[in-house]
Amino acid sequence: MKKNLSLIMAVLLGLAWYVTISSWLGNEGKYQDYLEEAKRLEGKGLYIDAISVYEQAKTLKPDNLELEEHIADAYFAMGNYSAYKQQLSSIIDTYGPVDADVEKAYEFYKTYSSQDSLIDYLVDLYAKYPDSALVKEYYNSIKGVYSEMYLSLDSIGTFIGKSATFTQGGKKGLLNVEGKMVIKAVYDEILYNGRDADRITVKDGGNYYFINSSGYKTGEPEGDYDYIGFYSSDRILAGRDGKFGYLDGSLKEKIGFEYDAASSFYNGTAAVKKGDKWALINEKGEALTEYLYEDVALNSRGYCSVNDVIWVKQNGSWLLINEKGEAVGNESYEDVKAFESGQPCAVCRSGRWGYADTLGSLVIDCTYQDAKSFSGGFAPVKNNGLWGYIDRENYLMVSYSFGEAGHMTSGGVAPVSYGEAWTLIELKALN
Repeated sequence: MKKNLSLIMAVLLGLAWYVTISSWLGNEGKYQDYLEEAKRLEGKGLYIDAISVYEQAKTLKPDNLELEEHIADAYFAMGNYSAYKQQLSSIIDTYGPVDADVEKAYEFYKTYSSQDSLIDYLVDLYAKYPDSALVKEYYNSIKGVYSEMYLSLDSIGTFIGKSATFTQGGKKGLLNVEGKMVIKAVYDEILYNGRDADRITVKDGGNYYFINSSGYKTGEPEGDYDYIGFYSSDRILAGRDGKFGYLDGSLKEKIGFEYDAASSFYNGTAAVKKGDKWALINEKGEALTEYLYEDVALNSRGYCSVNDVIWVKQNGSWLLINEKGEAVGNESYEDVKAFESGQPCAVCRSGRWGYADTLGSLVIDCTYQDAKSFSGGFAPVKNNGLWGYIDRENYLMVSYSFGEAGHMTSGGVAPVSYGEAWTLIELKALN
């Protein structure tokens, strides 16, 4: 009895497999018939009918990349570019960044869409699939694409916040990141911390005073000063009779005029000079270090202490210290440019420039003719007499094109010059 039961089970199992295989072979045959019919219709230019047949084939193989690609190709062949683009997008969303389909989408946008549309597409695609080698390759190809604003100025300084000083006809004003003049060039000097729009320092003739962003006068220090800086850390750098000291926010003298040179305060620290040596002080004027240093590096905004570290020159070499005067790291360089941000700063060895991190360690080799510190994720570099921009991976994002190049904002705007004329560029894609 058991033997007969085993035999019956084996027969039933065999029949089940036979039915399954027969069904699969039947479906596979039908599937191939659908493909052949769809191809025949495409050959006759009947693309709508072909797509209908492909859709029928999807009932047999619902999750099939091949079918989806055939449908996309049919849309393209019939000139329905909107449906083609949508179909490719659906394929990539469903199956991931398959190289063949990513390439099709790239070539489509490159050929049939505007440059802005291509850039927007690649930026979104890279945000979704940063690990795809092909997506990254295409993204890198547009990282250096930029537009130029219609400006021709004598100079443009570093953006602090959303404003930068510019010079035109020997006078200075303020420019925003859109290239619009916030304050016209009517002053001999203008200084702004990027935040306090009611306390913008200007020099008009021999007088220093403060204005707001509308150009109205908002304050004037008492006394005869040779120089007035901008407000920072509740201190304002001031000069009188060849010496420097500091005012407070009420424009009262807070730290005596005893220094031969000085920086603005940042993070509660400033660099001051007496004779031929520099030291660090706090906002009370108290010494943080002795007068030990031959020089102290200041960035484009006049600060020495960004990231709570300072580059100082001692015994002919530049080394990194903290605000207590303690050494940070063991590296030294023959020249440096102070940190503009938390990103690497420019350092020089053997006459060539590279980049160091906040511990002073070299992170990009010294290979450039000249360089400026990173800001906004990018840095200006110079080779063969012209400036371009690199990213944090040392990828030459903007080719060597400019006579001068300034620091990049976080929004991808930077001042550049062609000969004597300065303008602004704006990157189309950011990291």
